[in-house]
Amino acid sequence: MDDSSAVTTSSDKPWLFQSGNSEYRAKKRRIAERLAQLLADYDPSPSQKQLLAVIAGHLDDAERCRSAIARTRATNAARRLLKDIPRKPKSPVLAADQAAQALALLFNKKPLPDGA
Repeated sequence: MDDSSAVTTSSDKPWLFQSGNSEYRAKKRRIAERLAQLLADYDPSPSQKQLLAVIAGHLDDAERCRSAIARTRATNAARRLLKDIPRKPKSPVLAADQAAQALALLFNKKPLPDGA
C-alpha cells in the first residue's frame, strides 16, 4: 500500500494522516474496475452478478496480499466461484475466421488473409 501520498508533510506532525485517506477508496476503485472486466468476460445471471462483486474482491486480495497463504486462499476462492459462472460465447466473426483457417489447413491451401 502506498500511503505516502496521504501523509501530511506541511504540519509539525508528519506522521498524522490527512482526513479522507484514499486507500479505502482505492480498493473500492480497484474492485469496481475488476468487476467491470469480469462482467465483460462472463455472462452472469442477476444473482451471479452479486457473486462477481465478491469474486472481484477475492481477486484484488489475491493480487495485493503479502502472505502467500492469503494469496492462495483468495485465488482458490475466486476460482471456485468463477467455475459456476458461464463465460460469454466467442464472437461469431472469430469463430468463422478460425473455421476458415482450419479448412484451409485441412485442404493444404494457403491460409486466408486476416481481412477475408
